[in-house]
Amino acid sequence: MSGKEDLHDQPGNSKNLCNILRINPTSGLDDKGIGARELKVLVLEDSTKVADAGAISHLVALLSADTPSVIQEDVVGALVYILALENSVNQGKVAAAGAISPMVILLSASTPASIQEATALSLGHIVANNPDNQDKVASAGAIPPLVSLLSACTPANVQGNSAYALYHLLFNNSDNQGMVASAGAIPLLVALLSADTPAHVQDTAANVILKLMANNPENQKKVASADAIPPLVELLTAITPAHVQSRAASVLSNLVAKNPDNQGKAASAGAIPPLVVISSASTPVVDVQEEAACAPAGLVACNPDNQGKAASAGVIPPLVALLSASTPAHVKQRAAFALARLAQDNSGNQSKVASAGAIPPLVALLSANTPWDMQQESALTLSSLVSNNTCTQGKVVSAGTIPPLVALLSASTLADVQVEAAYILAHLVNDFRHQGKVAAAGAIPPLVAMLSARTTELVQLHAIRTLRSLVTDNPDNQVKVASAGGIAPLVALLSTGTTANVKAVVESLKYIATCSSDNRKLMAAADVFTPLVEFMIDSRTSIPFFFRTIDCQDPVLYGTASALCTHAFVSPSVRRELAAAGIIPRLLAVRAARSYLSEVQELLDMLHVSLRDVCSWRDCVSNSKRVNGQTSHKGSSTSVHGHPMATTSAAEPVDSDKLMQIIEYQRNPPPPAARFSDDEATSDDDLHSAMSGDFGGATPSTATRVFHTATISPVTVAGSRRNILMENP
Repeated sequence: MSGKEDLHDQPGNSKNLCNILRINPTSGLDDKGIGARELKVLVLEDSTKVADAGAISHLVALLSADTPSVIQEDVVGALVYILALENSVNQGKVAAAGAISPMVILLSASTPASIQEATALSLGHIVANNPDNQDKVASAGAIPPLVSLLSACTPANVQGNSAYALYHLLFNNSDNQGMVASAGAIPLLVALLSADTPAHVQDTAANVILKLMANNPENQKKVASADAIPPLVELLTAITPAHVQSRAASVLSNLVAKNPDNQGKAASAGAIPPLVVISSASTPVVDVQEEAACAPAGLVACNPDNQGKAASAGVIPPLVALLSASTPAHVKQRAAFALARLAQDNSGNQSKVASAGAIPPLVALLSANTPWDMQQESALTLSSLVSNNTCTQGKVVSAGTIPPLVALLSASTLADVQVEAAYILAHLVNDFRHQGKVAAAGAIPPLVAMLSARTTELVQLHAIRTLRSLVTDNPDNQVKVASAGGIAPLVALLSTGTTANVKAVVESLKYIATCSSDNRKLMAAADVFTPLVEFMIDSRTSIPFFFRTIDCQDPVLYGTASALCTHAFVSPSVRRELAAAGIIPRLLAVRAARSYLSEVQELLDMLHVSLRDVCSWRDCVSNSKRVNGQTSHKGSSTSVHGHPMATTSAAEPVDSDKLMQIIEYQRNPPPPAARFSDDEATSDDDLHSAMSGDFGGATPSTATRVFHTATISPVTVAGSRRNILMENP
């Protein structure tokens, strides 16, 4: 079937469709020109029908070098309109017809500007949201000529369309980011931000800069080095069109984010006052408000100097005004984010934000019918306001924040929102006056549920910290946490939790243990002693063992020793369990580090471990003579309850079999006739006797040799993980 018949068979205006025939390769030159011009008009009515009629292949054929430029211009124009709606089907057809290579050639300097303009626009349409065509156009070498067309000697419309094509080539394409930057685009784009550039070109150039910087720190540095900040600040002024202001604020926000140098340059260039003006609620364009609200966040993040300058320039009241119910949600979200950065670790700005009336609208945004991302942003801002600030904490509580925060702790809430809600509550309950209110609002059961192994480590961490603050010096809440089933998951986290949450877990258990013997029994049933004893030397506590410096200021060590003291003080049976768990050598190792820790000394005193034994242990660690003028025994032999001890000299190697007998005896001393309970009156003399001496009955010299040739290794005994002394290889 001929091309003519194909076209006549298409539905629609036959006369107009017949005009397509005039660009058939068999047509004369005049017919081709007329056909191309009329086709430009026809595709405006229905580009899909024209493409389906087979016009694309005829148009592409006319892009060849032997076609007069006047016809090429109309052909490219027709292709532009066919592709104008970013039609992926037509994009594929144009690329498949071989249009890309001849179009790249038409970008050359020898091509008339009008054809360059139309060709750049067509290439932008071909690659828009089309990763395959992005790669094809880049591989065809389009990037260098497109960058060249950004130069000052190029007409503005050509500059704008070239920037448009580069924008679409860069969209979600990190490979093209590198190629465009390497082709020298950044200085040319920055030059297009100047005041004498038409607004539409400024806007497109700023958009290309944004795409070049997206997740690309190297390009961010290049943009800053090209001195982009001053012209961007100029574009924030009132005489600039609103859409250009919005784009400039967005570029500026990306440049200064987490970059102290660029933050300082932007502040010095005078960015803060115009941002204050355009972020006000009176600004008519929502997009401008949104970007202007976001830019201060980047300027002030982790920058106390800029936080002060922005607050002094009056940025807080307009940002608070943007939190009103009538403001679009995405603008409120940006405003809340900026307020969070302004208040972060800045007590002065915390008070200013609170005084400007931010707390009630932020609390309203915590409600169940608010989108989760808005809830999270609001909670983040409130957490910045209450951090280490009792004044704002009181205002937040008075605004009725506790019930919606507790509601956000539920399992149905996203983890990020749970974290922020728990963080705020943790700060609020640091004030004992609010502990009861938070508990009364029902916070404890969901906080306990957040300790589950099914939740993330970050959720667990903030739940633990909030529970720790709730139970600190608060017997009622200690009982409530135990009643809510909090003891078992807390004990489990001693073994499975991360370093970050162990300290809070230990402290929580310590407080919960003080209020009730029932709580202590629940902890014992959950095998709390094994992980607590292990923490005296566990690698997670940064407390190395033997011959190394032991950090007695380590918070986990301190908390663990304090928790163990709490348990050991109330009952001889607890002290027996601690001794059987192998705590004595661990305590001696810590004490021998010559850093005094009162809790460790208290435990040693309660276990009747003497200074002589501490000194003996220190001798072993330092490999020196006994302190206090005492000398080591050259050999000894003794027994405890009939158990033989090793007989060796200081120079002799320790018999491994005998050593293991000593170790096993120390780990499992003979039990008394009946297990001690909290209610039984058992003397510490009985306890001391049952422990069979400080080192399982060994004399000081024997103990010194035993510990000198031993190290700690985890093994499994009767289903419980223990650290016991094992002979070195």
